[in-house]
Amino acid sequence: MKIPDQSTLYEGIADRPRLRGNACSACGRVYFPPLAIGCEKCGASETHLRPESLAASGTVYSLAQVHLHRGKTPAPFTIAEIQLDAGPLIRATLAPAAAHVRIGDRVSAEWAVVRTEDNGDELVEPVFTASSTAAVTTNGAHS
Repeated sequence: MKIPDQSTLYEGIADRPRLRGNACSACGRVYFPPLAIGCEKCGASETHLRPESLAASGTVYSLAQVHLHRGKTPAPFTIAEIQLDAGPLIRATLAPAAAHVRIGDRVSAEWAVVRTEDNGDELVEPVFTASSTAAVTTNGAHS
């Protein structure tokens, strides 16, 4: 069974990853990750923030190649700032097959297996690739 590694942030295991964000009902500003303290744009209280399921697709704003990293992701890998179609600018890992992606390109998320538990469950995270080639990756950008 596939399970999001960070289930508070991601959903949509049966199909394309979706991001769990929120939106301000007073001004419409959309956030990812979700805020809990109120709207940063208009100052509305947290009671105005409603859950929002965001499509994990957008346009590459910037790219950075990581050559040295002590975390769970083996270097080298690429981090992108992605302007989501829903509005927020996020940082995310690009899939290894997305090495050709450039600033201004359209991207969307696919699930990548981060690790397999002893019971056989696969923990997955979204990674981004060119919109036309998105598919499920095994042992993608993470180990």
